[in-house]
Amino acid sequence: MDYLQMLKEQPQEKLALVEDSEAYTYARLVQEAQELRAALAYSEPAVFIHEDSIARQLVRFLAYSGTRTVPIIATEVSRTQQFDVGAIPEAACMGVMTSGSTGKSKLLWRSYHSWADFFPEQNRIFGVDAETVIFCQGSLAFTGNLNIYMGVLAAGGTLIVTQRFRPRHWLELMAEHGVNAIYLIPSKLLLLPKFMREQNTRVRSIISGSQSMGRVEADKLLEVFPEAEITLYYGASELNYITYIKDSEMTDDRTLIGRAFAGVQVSVVDEEIFIDTPYHVESISLPFSLKDRGRLDAEGRLHFLGRTDDILSVNGRKVSAVKVSRALMDLPDVEEAAVLVVHVDDADVLTAFVGAVQEYSKQQLVKLLRAGLEDYELPKQFIFLSELPHNESGKVNKAALKRLLG
Repeated sequence: MDYLQMLKEQPQEKLALVEDSEAYTYARLVQEAQELRAALAYSEPAVFIHEDSIARQLVRFLAYSGTRTVPIIATEVSRTQQFDVGAIPEAACMGVMTSGSTGKSKLLWRSYHSWADFFPEQNRIFGVDAETVIFCQGSLAFTGNLNIYMGVLAAGGTLIVTQRFRPRHWLELMAEHGVNAIYLIPSKLLLLPKFMREQNTRVRSIISGSQSMGRVEADKLLEVFPEAEITLYYGASELNYITYIKDSEMTDDRTLIGRAFAGVQVSVVDEEIFIDTPYHVESISLPFSLKDRGRLDAEGRLHFLGRTDDILSVNGRKVSAVKVSRALMDLPDVEEAAVLVVHVDDADVLTAFVGAVQEYSKQQLVKLLRAGLEDYELPKQFIFLSELPHNESGKVNKAALKRLLG
């Protein structure tokens, strides 16, 4: 069984994917992938897919899936990096790449069953079925996108997609194709209400991950999508989905990321999160740690407290980058924030990058932040940007921020 065979089992005349104005039925996807598979030379153990079009990425992925050459959809970061593919596990049907937000991407190998066996459960939680017409944006190099695509296609649903970063275009596609579900990271989702003049009552499911979301953000979305149920998940390239939370359970505590998916076990030892799941990449030992910090509350729900490398050393004091970033994002008109430590004149300078509608003065920010931060946690430098740099997963690209500082 491979993903191309999975598509062959769907109603072939049904619309499978629309990328901007280009439409593909299941039959067209299958035919193009089969023709490409027949023409390919399988001399290499693995191949990097560098297509810019989402549809072409998908067709090439399907063509190689299940053959003796393993497909890897390349990230932007990976295009400029050299990779030694090394030994490929026998069960591998694809290579997936981490985002490389702080440096070099990691190449991981995944079996067909590590995703496909979980599609029924994730589709149940996300409200995905054969009637789903879902909008998604961005490259399939972001593992979250590729997984959702294959999960929707496994259910016989329809994908409405674009690479363009234009919220007005997104809304036009949603209206044109009667979209009833949306998959976007929170920062992209929260752009939609700014461009909507009326409520959308067609959308029944909103799926999101990779970033935090709380009650305030959920309410903003529900004002314009009143019939939607929002599901925020916590997951990882290495492990697939880990926990989820519905909008009805969200609170003002943005650290809350919910309960474990069926079949997944979560434990916390000294604030380090460990995961035991059958839906993992090849060649890792369980329970597995992503080097994320968290805690379990009295109801068994997980709270995300940041990565272990998000604890910064600032002149001998430990500072949580997550805590400082969230304090900034709690301020009016601040949409995104990230903090780094810069070494200047034998001293550490905590530097904040702020994506905001309006610029605050340094004095204003320090005064506002004192309510929730200790003096040693206050950034000494603030850099305002119209938009923080991101990678395919939507995470802030810290390597790019470092380059901005020279």
